[in-house]
Order: sequence, then structure tokens, then C-alpha cells
Amino acid sequence: MLYYVLYSIKKRKIANLVTVGISIMLVLLLNLYFGSIRSYQEQLTDLAENVPIYCQVSNLSGTLVNGLFTPKRIVDALEQSDQVKDLSYMMVMMAGEGDFKEAEYSKYLNLYVVGANNARAVGEVTNDMISMEPERVDDFFASDRMECIVNEKVLTKRGWEIGDRIILKCYYYDASSEFQKLEIHPMGGVVEVEIVGTMEDIIGKTNAISTDVVLPARTAQNIFAQFDHPFFADTVTFYVKDPLHLGEFKEAMQEIGLLEISAEAMESYPGCALIVRDANFIASATDLRHAIELMQSFFPVVCILVLMIGYVVSYLSGNSRRDEFALLRLQGVGKNKASLLFLAEQMLLVLSGNLVGDLVMALTAPAFITMAVVNGVILLAYLIGSAMAYGRMSRGSVVYLLSTQH
Repeated sequence: MLYYVLYSIKKRKIANLVTVGISIMLVLLLNLYFGSIRSYQEQLTDLAENVPIYCQVSNLSGTLVNGLFTPKRIVDALEQSDQVKDLSYMMVMMAGEGDFKEAEYSKYLNLYVVGANNARAVGEVTNDMISMEPERVDDFFASDRMECIVNEKVLTKRGWEIGDRIILKCYYYDASSEFQKLEIHPMGGVVEVEIVGTMEDIIGKTNAISTDVVLPARTAQNIFAQFDHPFFADTVTFYVKDPLHLGEFKEAMQEIGLLEISAEAMESYPGCALIVRDANFIASATDLRHAIELMQSFFPVVCILVLMIGYVVSYLSGNSRRDEFALLRLQGVGKNKASLLFLAEQMLLVLSGNLVGDLVMALTAPAFITMAVVNGVILLAYLIGSAMAYGRMSRGSVVYLLSTQH
């Protein structure tokens, strides 16, 4: 059988070259088709990285994103969520140096103290604005140690030095106060913290307010817990971890307790809503998804087209060889076996064309998964088309085949 197939291929050079050429053309065209789909999918993946979705916790009316009272349960839930990345949050206290009397608070209460989980949360501060090694900066913000970073101007003005331990009497803002009527209350005691670094003064360099002392966020939480006061975050921002699953993200945020903005809501301080800046991403992602869906909708047409090409080429090839098929039948070869010989010859030619086409693609735009899919589609669809053509020819009698040929 193999000898006959190889002999037949050698004998019919022109017709075989046409079949191989058609196969090469199909490989190149289908690689272009699947390559376009893959390119759109890669653009969609890159979009999630290059167009991040920025989120801010706000009040219910969406008018306030700073100076909020976002409860600790929401902050903790965001920290633990697998839908959130690059979470930044901070809280603000007022403090004075030393253990002064409550009646004298207006005289001593002159330090802005911030608790933050990273440098970005402190207004527009970056790691290189802090006089510590980069890895030590990250370790500082992730810790719960009684340590602090002090503004350089404040350090000089008060005569402090790195390594000094300072006593702070902290005051917190009242979360239950009405809008525009915030009051501060004493925390109830003093805390002692060690100065482990300094930071550049950000007044005039950024749009952020002055910050005098920075504590790790967990240290600030522990101070609130120590004096039995509920912790609230002043500002909370983050990015969506997987923008391609934006629906799942929004469901997770609702489960956490973050609501959608309501234009009818009253002005308030509680941080209970979420601003998701996803308009640009959604517009770009929608265009790319439509392009992918449009390209994929042509897949059945592509398969049918390859099948029809296989059928037509095999039918024309078989029609010109009816006498050869009839002679095989006269020699006692069964019609199924004779059809299989012709089919094997055709598929061997297609496989040869596929290999040449794969070599061309490997040298120009290698994408081996795409090449494997292309070969699978061509071989399967072409096989079905050829089988239909030779199956139709095999149904005729020997006398009929000879009579139509001559």
C-alpha cells in the first residue's frame, strides 16, 4: 500500500504540486487568521497591565475621598481580598510632645501624625524621599513597632535626632461628629516612639498637606486599640488586581460593604462607597473583545472552507483517475481499500504542504501553539472533505467508472 502511494505521488508531479501548494497557502492563511485572534487576546492582557483601574473609597455621595472615617473592618477586608492590589491607606491624628495637661492642648497640639501602610499613602511621598534604605522603608511600613519617621524640618526645629525616643500625646478626630463640625478628643494617654528615619518636607513639592510624624499603619491601629478607641482610615486607595474580571471584583466589594455612589446622598464622613475609575479600560476592553468575538465567529466558515477545498481538490484528482481506480477494483482491491489508498496519498501531500508552511511560519513568526491548531484544523477538515470525495467515487461500479472515463 505504501509503495503504491509513493509511486502514484511520483508519477503525478504537477497535480501533486498543486495539492501541496494549496496546503501551504492554507497554512499561511490560517496562521494569519489565528495570529490575529492571538494578537487581540495579547492586547487585552496587556491592557489590564497598562491601563490599571484605580479605586478610591469615598463617602456615599462621592464628594469626599480624604478626611473620611473608613472603619477597620473594611480596611482589613480589603487587605485580605484577592481582588485588590497595591492597597494604600492612612489615618491622621494630632499630637503634642510630652504629657501636658488637657487644658493646655491648644498650646502643645501642633504635630500632624500620620499612620500609613506605605510611603504612597502619605500624600505624594515616595521611598526616595525617606532617609532609609529602600528595603528598610518597606519593612518599616509593614511593621507594628513603636517607631516613626519625622519631617526633616521638624527634626531640626525640635532638636531631635535619629535614635531618640519621643513621647507623644495623641488626639483623634471624632467619627460621630456632624459634617463640617469635626472635633478632636484626647486618646487617653501618651505613647513613646523611636525616631528611625527622616523624610523630606513635602510642602511646595507636592499637593499633599504637611506631615510631621509618620507611624506604621499597624502601630497606629495598636495605639487606638490600646486606648479602646475604634480605628478609622482617613484615605483608602487601591487598584483592581484582575481588570478582566471586573464583574467579580465589584461583587466582592459589595460583599465587603462598599456601596455604589448615590448622587442623592447627603454629605457625610463615613467611608462606605467606592469610586472605580474604569471608563477608559471598559471602552478599550469592549472594542478588543468585540474584535475577538468577530474573528472567532468566522471559525466555522474557515473550517467549512477548508473542508470544501479538500473535497473539490480530491474530487477533481479522483475524477481524473477513474480508470486507475477501476483497474484497482478489477485486480480485486476492495472499494474501501482503494478509496483509502487515494485518501492516504492526498493526506500525505497535505501533510507535506503543512510541514513546508510550518517551516515558513517558524522562520518568520514562530507561534507553535497556533501552528499546532492550524495543522489540526487543516488535516481534520481536509480529511473529511477528501473522504467525502473519494467515498462518492467509490460508490460507482467498475463498468460505470470505465464508461465515464472513456
